[in-house]
Amino acid sequence: MGVTEQLARFAIDVPAASVPAAAVASAKLKFLDTIAVMIAGSRHRSALISLEVARQMGGNPVASVVGHKDKTSSPLAGHLNAVSAHALEYDDYTKSVTHVSVCMVPGSLAIAEQLDLSGARMLDGFIVGFEIESCVAKGLRPQLIDHGWHPNGILGAMGIAAAGARMMDFDQMKLRMAFGLAASQGSGVRKNVGSMCKAFHVGHGVRCGIFAVLLAQAGFKVDPDIIEGVDDKGVNGHARFGMADTFNGVGKYRLEKMVETLGNHWELAENTTLVRMHPGSTAPGAAIDGMIDLAKEHDLKADHVDAIELECTPQMHTIAPYAAANDGHKARFCLPYSMAISLIERRAGIAEYTDERVNKPDVQALMKRVKVIEPDDLKKHRGQWGEAGVNWGECRLTVRLKDGRVVKTQRSFARGWSEDPANWDDLKGKYEEMRGWNIFAVAGE
Repeated sequence: MGVTEQLARFAIDVPAASVPAAAVASAKLKFLDTIAVMIAGSRHRSALISLEVARQMGGNPVASVVGHKDKTSSPLAGHLNAVSAHALEYDDYTKSVTHVSVCMVPGSLAIAEQLDLSGARMLDGFIVGFEIESCVAKGLRPQLIDHGWHPNGILGAMGIAAAGARMMDFDQMKLRMAFGLAASQGSGVRKNVGSMCKAFHVGHGVRCGIFAVLLAQAGFKVDPDIIEGVDDKGVNGHARFGMADTFNGVGKYRLEKMVETLGNHWELAENTTLVRMHPGSTAPGAAIDGMIDLAKEHDLKADHVDAIELECTPQMHTIAPYAAANDGHKARFCLPYSMAISLIERRAGIAEYTDERVNKPDVQALMKRVKVIEPDDLKKHRGQWGEAGVNWGECRLTVRLKDGRVVKTQRSFARGWSEDPANWDDLKGKYEEMRGWNIFAVAGE
């Protein structure tokens, strides 16, 4: 039995009763957090542009657009809500996988609304889809990223295909058709990270996954074993290039990782999802919390700072590589900016990553005094986050003051990560922040 078939059989056949209570509770937290950032992000420029284009396209009004009065087709609603959910870079991240919730929540909501399903049926589909996306990710990463793909537009489509198939009562063969259709639509180029297109990748993955299940439901036929390629005695014919070979390069994947824990593992029950309590790329969250704590403890002021040194893992630097920033998109992926704004404001929320705040003289001046270093001892953390103890967030901070004093700290995790997980009250507070930001943004239109 091939990998594609094993995943499809699991997604269709696994009893809802076998899902552990911890996974169900975790799933509910994912909905609360993702809907919160979706509400705030619905007024981001990328979401508004996307909505205007969707209005021009039209669509059967069966699914809601969060933050607006519009209804549209389920693929378009899923796309729009996913763009909103990722526009602020405030959604969660699952170690060794990717930003799963930001695809699975908008996609599951759109499909369930179109089908008029109960919340319980939607949650069941979400949990199974979350597991399938996690399994596929572990077989393709880290090479998928190393080859220049932004994973959300690829992996998200597969997870949504599984969730939709579950909610639509597919058999395993029909889900394999949806997998094939989802795989053929996947995309996302890393060079676009640090722009509106990162959120587009997420929306694209959701739209592709929903479109795939709708086509499969209508009887569209494709190759039933899309993930694995066929080695035809060294002849690189069409069958050679399944999903894994196409995106990663021939042989550069671990298909066994996709199926080795099926039935014995639920990602949602494993406390591997990191809630972002600061908008921006995930790994720098540890350094941001470190700088906030250091600034409060020593009453640091920007005018007193001679230099800031951030020692971090290669992956933290890779995921946030920009040395300077002049807009909110780049700032979220700029370590010097995040260190400077965290020291000045002693917080790093949505207001600290607006274009207006990014371009103020105080933070622009201080970020020029930030030096990012990849020390040899932290290079051991290069690799797949969460595997073999690899922790992209490991970091050390040194602030050198003009009066000669030197203050230091080190962090290995941020608030909201597995070591200090966010609870319902934490996410409720974040929800209220997001809701308030949405009201403020609407008033400012």
